[in-house]
Amino acid sequence: MRIAAALAACLLLAPVLVRAQPTTISEPDDARSRPRHERRLYVAMWTTHLKDDVLALDNNRVVGVTVGGWFAATFNNSFGRRAYAAGLQRQFLSARHGWTTTSLGYRLGLVSGYDGRLMRLARKTPVMPLVQPFVSFDVARVGVEVSYTFVVVSATVSLRF
Repeated sequence: MRIAAALAACLLLAPVLVRAQPTTISEPDDARSRPRHERRLYVAMWTTHLKDDVLALDNNRVVGVTVGGWFAATFNNSFGRRAYAAGLQRQFLSARHGWTTTSLGYRLGLVSGYDGRLMRLARKTPVMPLVQPFVSFDVARVGVEVSYTFVVVSATVSLRF
């Protein structure tokens, strides 16, 4: 039930937050047709597990980077183990208005460092597939991102460079 509520909130809020804005930057036609891959340094992350009886925020001490459409990160998972994640990152919708930018995107990759406490699949393999939709809100070069993975909602702070 909590998972459905979290997904419904993301789906309902995303179109309102990410609406088309006229761009003030003039770019050549060929630059608009190329995908733009951001470069980010992830410096903080908090998570909550939706399957827990009591929702609590865990500080996951992330260090990660996104460069050229690829991401890699290491963090302490909610069970106190070092985890690693890496893969493809794409934004499919982005709107800029003055100093602020709102984007929708996804990550596809692999994550390690979990066991059966997260989900049954983790009992059988040390590396699991990662599918992670996200929405990011940036003011100048500082961003806050909210993402969903398996049964976890994460909030991450990043710096664009």
